Amino acid sequence: MSQDVDPRVRIAAAFPELEARDVRPVGTGWTVDTYEVDDGWIVQFPRDDRAAERLRAQIETLPELAAELPALVPEPTHVDPAGPAIAYRKIEGVPLIEAPDGMWPERLGRFLYDLHLMPPEYVGLRGGTASDVRADMRSELDGFRRRVLPLLESDEAAHIAARLSAFVDDDNVWRFAPCLTHRDLGPEHVLVSPTGDLAGVLDWEDLGVDDPVADFAWLLHELPDQGARALAAYGGAPDPTFRSRGAVRYALMPFHEVVYGLDTGQQGYVRSGVDGVRRRARWLEI
Repeated sequence: MSQDVDPRVRIAAAFPELEARDVRPVGTGWTVDTYEVDDGWIVQFPRDDRAAERLRAQIETLPELAAELPALVPEPTHVDPAGPAIAYRKIEGVPLIEAPDGMWPERLGRFLYDLHLMPPEYVGLRGGTASDVRADMRSELDGFRRRVLPLLESDEAAHIAARLSAFVDDDNVWRFAPCLTHRDLGPEHVLVSPTGDLAGVLDWEDLGVDDPVADFAWLLHELPDQGARALAAYGGAPDPTFRSRGAVRYALMPFHEVVYGLDTGQQGYVRSGVDGVRRRARWLEI
């Protein structure tokens, strides 16, 4: 059913057991339409075929994650595999940028420790090597060179291109143990309770086998004090170049925003993404 259809109609068609009297859009996600329904249900529909594939994967993986991890994750109670669509009970909490002080950084560090120890086979994935991660990074950086760097001034584009090449070509950087990672652990996806405890972790569509620093990059640079506490509870940096890789991962986040804007024809994302690329370029020097 088209996303242009009234959300009440979409929800009624997928989940007639939900009365869907009060339907409110939630967030501005890039890949799914999310609604809060009535007394605390969250309903999600994909926007394209790739998002549909990921949502079907979550139907299988979220119950496994919920059984293994020490904080709440969305656990679909109502499922429409054909749609696909899912409905789950809302996890109460505020995002990290609004979070009160408390034990949440330590709880998040332990949460990530447990996630990173989970065998990928538990959620239907295969393990990988640092060489696999490196190959994926080379491919991603090639795309950024073609699509993002031409939007910058020639001198800054050349400098960034040189730094990215130096990063991916440095053998010393690619000596780590990949693990199961969330891979999109930004401020909206970690919820904190009013007492400062970790309430839950949302949006698992990018779950995959990757560099463990992928789950620390935003936190270490945007909330460095809390990031340091989370990393200490995790057990510290697991290898010597962990923080250097985290800096590059942080610098690359706006590149994804630019690509999303280009793919969807939304120039606002392109402009804000390019601004972010410029602001974070200094992290490529580490």
